[in-house]
Amino acid sequence: MKKRLPAALLAALTLCTTLAVDTPLTPISAAGAYDISVTVNTNGTRTPISPYIYGINSKFRSEEYLYDATAGSARQGGNRFSAYNWENNYSSAGRDWEHYSDAYLVDFDSELLEIPGAPAIGFAQEASEKNIPYKLTTIQMAGYVAADGDGSVTEEESAPSSRWIKVKAAKGSAFSMTPDKTDDCVYMDEYVNYLVNTLGDSTTSTGYQGYSLDNEPSLWWTTHARMHPEQPTCAEIVEKSIEYASAIKNVDPHAEIFGLALFGVNAYTTFSGAPDWNEHAEEYDWFLSYYLDQMAKAEQQHGKRLIDVMDLHYYSEDTGLCRVTSCEDYTHTECIEARLQSTRSLYDSTYIENSWIGKYEQEYLPILPNVQKSIDTYYPGTKLSFTEYSFGGGNHISGAIAQADALGIFGAYGVYTANFWVMNSDCSYQLSAIDLYTNYDGKGASFGDTHVPSETSDIEKATSWASIHGDDPSKANLILTNKSLTDTQNAAVTFNSDADYSTALVYGITGDSSEIQLLDTITNISGNTFTVEVPALSVVHIVLTDEDYILSGDVNEDSVVDTLDAQLLADWLVQKPGTKLSLTHADMLSDGSVNVFDLSMLRRKLGEIPVPEEKEPVKQAFWETDTATWKVKNGMGGKTITCTLKGEPGYRMNMGYGYWDTIGINPETGNAGVWVNNDSTKINSVVFDENGKAVVEIAVPEGATSLQIMVFYYAIYDASIGDNIVRDKGEVELVSVTLPADSWTYIG
Repeated sequence: MKKRLPAALLAALTLCTTLAVDTPLTPISAAGAYDISVTVNTNGTRTPISPYIYGINSKFRSEEYLYDATAGSARQGGNRFSAYNWENNYSSAGRDWEHYSDAYLVDFDSELLEIPGAPAIGFAQEASEKNIPYKLTTIQMAGYVAADGDGSVTEEESAPSSRWIKVKAAKGSAFSMTPDKTDDCVYMDEYVNYLVNTLGDSTTSTGYQGYSLDNEPSLWWTTHARMHPEQPTCAEIVEKSIEYASAIKNVDPHAEIFGLALFGVNAYTTFSGAPDWNEHAEEYDWFLSYYLDQMAKAEQQHGKRLIDVMDLHYYSEDTGLCRVTSCEDYTHTECIEARLQSTRSLYDSTYIENSWIGKYEQEYLPILPNVQKSIDTYYPGTKLSFTEYSFGGGNHISGAIAQADALGIFGAYGVYTANFWVMNSDCSYQLSAIDLYTNYDGKGASFGDTHVPSETSDIEKATSWASIHGDDPSKANLILTNKSLTDTQNAAVTFNSDADYSTALVYGITGDSSEIQLLDTITNISGNTFTVEVPALSVVHIVLTDEDYILSGDVNEDSVVDTLDAQLLADWLVQKPGTKLSLTHADMLSDGSVNVFDLSMLRRKLGEIPVPEEKEPVKQAFWETDTATWKVKNGMGGKTITCTLKGEPGYRMNMGYGYWDTIGINPETGNAGVWVNNDSTKINSVVFDENGKAVVEIAVPEGATSLQIMVFYYAIYDASIGDNIVRDKGEVELVSVTLPADSWTYIG
């Protein structure tokens, strides 16, 4: 597809940017193309899309609580919060880290430690500053919270003991803004009152809109075995849900209560094998139905709804070579393919995932229709949330595709809130997928708030999710994935709509970068039908409008604003014979006339683009991933690179390189893609000169990705002993890698 100004500029600058250590590897690239049809019907059934599904979870730390994404909701929760004591700010890591009690949630800051509820206050304030409309925090109801920050709690110190303080739902007396730390009890309604008086209630933009009833309660006895040693029962979670929800709503009546926060399918079905589940198994198809029925009965008894939202956690169990949420080796094609299909377990009844769930619990899949059936049957009007979920691949394009797919599914199936949980140290691709919906142009433009039907001819290769804004179809949005690891997608898109679209802007995320780029501008739309090329392994956001798109300054109409446009406009202004241009595009000031002021504006615009005066060899950043082993992502294929290494003068080394061949066939799997590291890639007897410098040129084959440079052997021959003195190859340093000047081309 033809690149427009923003993407072209970004591409030109990419090679000038040093790659971070965690830059993702993409082992595949386009080798062919395939056709697919996409149909969108803006006149079909329209349903609202909740803005709160584009949510994130807390970072836990005091300096910065939120990840860098344009989010619609933010949740503060997780294992740490089950034993959090709002009065003293201590919490317990439980099984996650040696049952350790400490001041982690306030980053061990002594000043914050003295402020009651400091993490919840800081989190809410930061979320408000970032204009996140929905905030959710956790209420403790397992029975105890941390009494101190004195480190590991032994089995002998399990609750009840001096290492724990009892938790109760309601205080039963006057609240205090200065909690009593000597009464050996922590009250949750007093905590909510403190937050309401400090931040505002749930109706304000600064307060909390929702409260979650603890975290993953069916696992209390394993995750927090020192706090809740006994396995929770179905009766316990129902009783506590009613008690704590009532206490919260007595303080903040408009707040929404999130019940359950179950960790996964095993908890959905039997409350993780609760001791008393068999008492209910004949009457209910799974635990979710039982819980909803009990909450419906509780509303009748209390005269008000206590649980507003049924909250679930979902971490895909789908498996390639390993589970998709834990695999970070992106040379595993099987794992990438499994991740790309894993979202189908949420909604597609024909899909059987490769996991214990697909093998033993298929009757409960797909998740969303089955959960909604229970809600409609037992407690209509209950909202649904996934306050923790992930499909893995945080720093890989497959993670962005799965994340974008999940958000489209949540919107289409009426999920109320969803909060992405970070599982990688680098989750840039997943966060970018959120922004693809909420801030695709970097200026706050977003996906629509009304879902409309869309479909593709092959959901294994491509999925689509469409929207309009309100009831107005004049601006429509389409998320389209390409799940092929090797082939470009030629998508024939048809919109059945009352609107007459003239322009489509194509924003996307590809394996080249987690940044959202403007990939294409389509202006030849006829009859609401057009074709768009979607790169292999990518996700795009297509924005359609019935307004004509004008690239201001593109006077020669070649879809790029560059110095040629400025020269052409200058020639036209001096009436150079034969000069022709687009007056519409030349009217930089939009005042209906074209004159020297428009030329000045165009030159000013071009002046904002850094044009290199002279091309020089460009340094390319590699990073050390193992002893004397350096890697880089794509972009080296077909180029000759110059490697400068540093060692001891006179020493020699044997070295080589490896790369991912995207076209070659792996004889073991039969799939395209094989790792190449053989005699043809070895380089022997490279000697360091008198300055300890060695320069090696490597002609990287076409199509090579994930290039890796390796030192195998480092030694010097000592004639006095008649043998080599071998040194640690880790002493060799890769000083720089450069590309020839003509590898970097300025565009626009």
